[in-house]
Amino acid sequence: MITPIQSTVVFNGYNSSLKTNWRNGKLPTVKKGFYGDILKQDNLSLEHLEPHSKGGKTDLANLVLASKNKNRERGNKDINEFIDIKTVRQYLSQFTNVRIKGFNGNNYKDMILSTLRKLGVNI
Repeated sequence: MITPIQSTVVFNGYNSSLKTNWRNGKLPTVKKGFYGDILKQDNLSLEHLEPHSKGGKTDLANLVLASKNKNRERGNKDINEFIDIKTVRQYLSQFTNVRIKGFNGNNYKDMILSTLRKLGVNI
C-alpha cells in the first residue's frame, strides 16, 4: 500500500519529505532532476508525474525532483511528450540503495516506475 506523505502548498510550491531531505543534504547522491536538470537550492521543485490539475495525488509515488524551469515548461502536458527514458533511468539510479530515516530509495524507485507504467511510459 502506498502511503501519502505529508505535504502542503507553500509560497514556492509543494513541500514534502523528498524535497526537505534533498534541501537538508540527506540525499547527496541526487544531483540531477527527473528531466536531467542540475538541481540547486534556489531552483528545486517537486514535479507531479500525473499532474495535480488532472487528479494526480501529492504522494511519494507521484513526486519527482525537478528544477522550477523544467516543471513550468512541462506544465500539465502528457508525461510521454516530455520525458527521455535514458534521463529517467539516470534520475532513478541516483536513489539506488539510499536509506535514511523514513525514506528507502529502492522503494521510491519502484513506486515511480509503477506510476510511470500506469501513465503509459515503458521503461
